[in-house]
Amino acid sequence: MNTIVSKRILSALSLAAVLGSPLMASAETGNANTRFTQRAEQAKARMEERNAAMEERKANWEEKKEERKDERQDAFCARFTERLDNKDERMGDRADNAKERIENRTSRRTDRRDDRDEWLDGKRDTQDERRTALYAKLDEKADTDAEKAAVAEFKKTVDAAVETRRVAVDKAIEDFRSAVDALVASRKSGGADAYSKFKSAADAAAAKAKSDCEADVDPKTVMSEYQAAMKTAREALKEDRSSIDKIRDDVKALAETRKKAIESAIDTFKSTVKAAAEKLRAAMGSDSK
Repeated sequence: MNTIVSKRILSALSLAAVLGSPLMASAETGNANTRFTQRAEQAKARMEERNAAMEERKANWEEKKEERKDERQDAFCARFTERLDNKDERMGDRADNAKERIENRTSRRTDRRDDRDEWLDGKRDTQDERRTALYAKLDEKADTDAEKAAVAEFKKTVDAAVETRRVAVDKAIEDFRSAVDALVASRKSGGADAYSKFKSAADAAAAKAKSDCEADVDPKTVMSEYQAAMKTAREALKEDRSSIDKIRDDVKALAETRKKAIESAIDTFKSTVKAAAEKLRAAMGSDSK
C-alpha cells in the first residue's frame, strides 16, 4: 500500500517538474505568439479589405456624383442655351417690330404730306379759275386804252403777287418738312445706335455664358454673371435713350415758324393786291369793283 502511494507521488512530482521546466514554458509562449500574430494579421487583412471596400464605394460614389454633376451641368447648359437663343430671337422680333413702326410712321407722314400737297394744288387751281374769271370781267369793262393798260398792269401785279405768295408758302412748308425729317433722322440714328450698343452687350453676355457652360463653370455663377451683365446693358440702354432729344416740342416750334411764314406771305399778298386794286379803281373810275 505504501509502495503504491509512493510511486504515484513520484509520478506526480516528475510530471510537475516537466511541466514547470523552462523548455515547456518557452514552447507555450511561442505557440501563444504565433496565434496572436495570426489573429493580428487576420484582423489587419479584414481591416484592409474593409478599407478597400470603403474606398471602392467612395470612388463609385464620387464617380456617380461627378456623373450626376455632369448631367446637371449638361441639362442646365441645354436649357440655358435654349433660353438665350429664344431671347435672342425675341429681341430680333422686337427690333423688326420697332423698325416696322418707324417705317409705318414715315409712310403715314409721307401720306399726310401728299394729301396736303394735293389739297393745296386743288385750292390753287380753284384760285386760278376765279382769278381768270375776274380778269375776263375786267377786260370786258376796259374800254379805253388807259383802262386796258391799267387792267393789264393789275393782272401783272396780281400774278406776280400770287407767285411770290406761293413761293413763300412752298418754302415755309419745305423748310418745315426738311427740319422735321432731320429731327426724325437724328432721333432714329440715336435710337439705332443705342439699341446696337445694347445688342452687342447682350450678345457678348450670352456668348460668355455659353462658353462658361462648356467650360463646366458652376451654373449659379454662369447665371449670376449673365444677369449682372444684362442688368448693366439695360441700364446703359435706358441712359442712352434718355439722352436722345425728344422732338415733339421741336416739331411744335417748327410748325409755329411755318405758320408765321405763311401768314406773313398771305399778309404781303393781300397788301399788294389791295394796293393794285385801288390803283385799278382810280384808273377805271368809280364803277370798277
